[in-house]
Amino acid sequence: MITYQDPPTSVKKILIVEDNLVFRKVIEVSLQKAGYTCVLCQSATEALDLLLDETPDLIISDYDMPEMNGFDFRQAVLMNPNVKDIPFVFLTSFTDTPLVLKGLNMHALDFINKETPIPVIISKLNNIIVSLQNEHDKSVKELKVAAETLNVQSIPMRNPEVSGFTIHFWHKGYRGYPGGDFIDFVKINDRFCFGFLGDIMGKKWKAWFFTFGFLSYIRAAIRFCVLDNDLSLDTIVQKINKLIYLDESLENILSSLSLILMDSETGDVHYTGAGDLPLIHYRSVACSTDTVLSSGLLLGLLEEGMYDKQIIRMEPGDQLAIFTDGMIDIPSNGSKKSDYPFFVQKITPYLGQPATFDRIKAHVLGSINDGNQMDDASIIFIEKK
Repeated sequence: MITYQDPPTSVKKILIVEDNLVFRKVIEVSLQKAGYTCVLCQSATEALDLLLDETPDLIISDYDMPEMNGFDFRQAVLMNPNVKDIPFVFLTSFTDTPLVLKGLNMHALDFINKETPIPVIISKLNNIIVSLQNEHDKSVKELKVAAETLNVQSIPMRNPEVSGFTIHFWHKGYRGYPGGDFIDFVKINDRFCFGFLGDIMGKKWKAWFFTFGFLSYIRAAIRFCVLDNDLSLDTIVQKINKLIYLDESLENILSSLSLILMDSETGDVHYTGAGDLPLIHYRSVACSTDTVLSSGLLLGLLEEGMYDKQIIRMEPGDQLAIFTDGMIDIPSNGSKKSDYPFFVQKITPYLGQPATFDRIKAHVLGSINDGNQMDDASIIFIEKK
């Protein structure tokens, strides 16, 4: 019996582009036995259409195919910035030296002969994927060390203490990368504490790099407005937005933002949003859940963001959940879909229960892993004592 090395847990999907039905099926079954999920296309044209909606972890392509051969397909992939970095392997019977060299010069990782025994082909592919995973892990580790050395943080170290409220937060970067989500709390005095949650558009280190520019502007705007005795959140967010909009280094970099101000004296939570998701508000007296929506635009989109401000009346036992779209993005038939009602449905049974956030972490957040996470995921959870 032939056995295969276990695949990396983060690698789930391989795109196979092959016009020969029998060989396509053989490779699919062999890869599935090795622990991978396969997506099949019988032509390069079909594969290009599929890549508009899906992002596999590896592309395996034949060379000799009707309509568009493997080299033309590879060139089309390289011209698409959304998929050009997906690892690519040729698997074909055409293996004369000039052809192999041409394929490898198109940044293909390997050029494998179809006549190679199937177990050897699978082992070769598995070794490629393991090597890529090792490089990924090494890069993440090195960049994390660099971030720690620079002492830059986009997520707090601990929950803030605010009189009258219990506050929790949770964050998980996409596939282990520090990403574009950021969380912070700014305590003004014994009465007032700001909290905010944002999501830079984009993934991984590119988004992470810009979080510190956004964080600096947000913190500075809060501090300056406090010095002017202006705690109007719509004013604060508009100032943040204008600074970002006029900053040439942040051109075309957009972000959502949920900004709240907790008032320990009244127990109210003031709120302004910029392109964020509706907040979930659990009312303990009615044992009901509703949503709080904002109308403001994403930070940096337009000079005037049209921000509103709302006051959320919090009674003892009321709970408020603020979260990024990584919480609602879920895999669907190999691609991604956003399902806000699904997330609300998942956490609703635990709202109003003792140790609500611990229950949500155990039963909802704990199930988020590299296999089903589609983006950075973050949440702030507030309970009125």
